[in-house]
Amino acid sequence: MRRPLLILATAAVALALAGCGKKPSFVDPPQGREADKFPGTYPNPKTDPKPGQPSSGARFP
Repeated sequence: MRRPLLILATAAVALALAGCGKKPSFVDPPQGREADKFPGTYPNPKTDPKPGQPSSGARFP
């Protein structure tokens, strides 16, 4: 009886702490990187191939 209660209490604390964060709408870039767009979007349309086109990267068997 005591072990399930401990597991339930641990899960409740973990869930409560998981909801405490706040995601900022904008973050400053790392020092020395003023020209970089941070955070970047993924996938990068400038470097990633379009759907249906072969990529220029490594080929897997």
